[in-house]
Amino acid sequence: MTSQFDISRRRLFQVMGLTAVAATGATALTACGSGDDGGGKSGGEFTGVYDFKRDTQNMNAADANGGLLLSSIYADLFATTGAFYDWGAKTWLYQLIESHSWEGPVLVINVRKGVKWSDGSDLTSADFHRTYATLILNTPVWGDAWPMVKQIDVVDDHQLKLTVDKPYPGMERPILKQRVWPKATHGALGDKAIAMLTEGVKNADPKQTAFNDELLALKPENFVCSGPFKLDLGQSSDTVLTFVKNTGGYGADKVKFDKVTIYKGDNKAAAQFLVERKLDYSTNAFTPTEHETFSAVSGLKLLETPGYDGAGVMFNYASKPELKDARVRKALAYALDFEKVGKIARGKTFYVSKYDNGLPDVQSEELFTADQLAKFEVYKYDTAKAEALLTEAGWKKTDGKWHLPDGKPATFEVIGVQGWNDFELTASQVAEAWTAFGIETKANNVPGDNPWGVWSSGKWEVAVRHWGNPFNPEYWGAGFMNFQVDNGRTAEAPGQMLDLKMKSPTLGDVDVDALILTAKTDPDAEKQKEAVRKIATVFNELLPRIPIWGYKYLSPAIEGVRVKTFDAGGTTAKNQVYQDNPVILSLLDGRLGPA
Repeated sequence: MTSQFDISRRRLFQVMGLTAVAATGATALTACGSGDDGGGKSGGEFTGVYDFKRDTQNMNAADANGGLLLSSIYADLFATTGAFYDWGAKTWLYQLIESHSWEGPVLVINVRKGVKWSDGSDLTSADFHRTYATLILNTPVWGDAWPMVKQIDVVDDHQLKLTVDKPYPGMERPILKQRVWPKATHGALGDKAIAMLTEGVKNADPKQTAFNDELLALKPENFVCSGPFKLDLGQSSDTVLTFVKNTGGYGADKVKFDKVTIYKGDNKAAAQFLVERKLDYSTNAFTPTEHETFSAVSGLKLLETPGYDGAGVMFNYASKPELKDARVRKALAYALDFEKVGKIARGKTFYVSKYDNGLPDVQSEELFTADQLAKFEVYKYDTAKAEALLTEAGWKKTDGKWHLPDGKPATFEVIGVQGWNDFELTASQVAEAWTAFGIETKANNVPGDNPWGVWSSGKWEVAVRHWGNPFNPEYWGAGFMNFQVDNGRTAEAPGQMLDLKMKSPTLGDVDVDALILTAKTDPDAEKQKEAVRKIATVFNELLPRIPIWGYKYLSPAIEGVRVKTFDAGGTTAKNQVYQDNPVILSLLDGRLGPA
């Protein structure tokens, strides 16, 4: 069982959400101007799109992967979280939780008063207790946050206290972000989880495994909702989901729309819906041709939010040991024109990192001074530098072809992912560039249903893969992605087989595993940041993977049909669109209103 905080391919690993040319151009999300609340009146309808599957998905609020719309940004409208995070201000925006605080190792959760489930029952601490107990039981020991919770005490109907083993700054995020499950459908199983924890049952015990099976087998007829909207089955079908006001739910007194309609549709269908002005907002991925059609859509503008990750290439150091030499990796980076690859793969919806340190640029600029940033080596296209580095590493070029120090011809195979258009195009562009440089490189694509299994298997040479921080707003996530993901270093899951005990030119011997642990779990936030800075320095100096392009999110939104204006506000403009979507937040807090 996975929690709703877990990362899905669509929201994070695939990280979709791009558009290009629009008549009004790209617009950064900004706070509403004086006298303009984005839509002063109430009523009307807000529309979105998601490729849901009514025939196979269910209404089990605990089934993050199989639950209807639970992997979408629209889940926040009916299955509310404890809180949203403001990525710019680094503060929490509370929802079902009214506030939280730390009393030493005790996390105090104050539950919002006056919220009712769509069945008319009150939201209380008991709902949180049952949900949290289930997650503690069902999260493996290596998981985040929940295994650290050793005790839950319910103080009263609106407060509970979680005793945490060795808490650290940021560990509370999965807890505060958790969706709370209703007593009407999950109460009995929640009580069972509480009893099992008291009994001493642990994750992976036979009793826990059976419990998880029972939890996922739960198939309610409809969601019992905590948010301002509830699913109206009478108005819904296999192609349209209709949500109406849940008058007692969180935010119902602020939300200005009476109805939310979600159309079933993939990227192609979403593009057509936008052309027809049937959609108000979309975070889907579109082809360059589809981008161009949006320029003729009246009222369509692009909402720009930063990307926290991107794609590049990672290396298999077991199958290609010549890549263990950092000079070779740097040469391969200099032999690529990042701008060209990004433009072909992503059109206008990409950026090239200014620092090449493994962090998204927006976080680099939060952690380093301008002088520090200026010291990072930038791997801008330069074949002369690439040739010099390979020559220094003992490679030789004969008749336009590079040979390894042992005299064997240098060759690579780079894999993309079938159906992931930007990954496919990146793989083909990398192969073309390296071949032109004198290293014969072939591009192939692995099936799109399970590339993660391929990456962890180690049965590849070079792979197009993410870099940066796709997981959360905490800085340690970049080190985790860049060094540890797909790098199991075990017989069962070898992955890259990259040794993380490294020698940095400026830092000396470093244990990157230990640095990532410090960056994540040190109780001192400044020590966390210092560890992140060291990880970024090691990345830039040794280049364990090549960061070719980063995601830029340009999400199309149409004004004047059903929505007055899209002004999603201030510091939340830095929010990652698939985790703490700023438009959905503006709908929840009433800043977004009907035309």
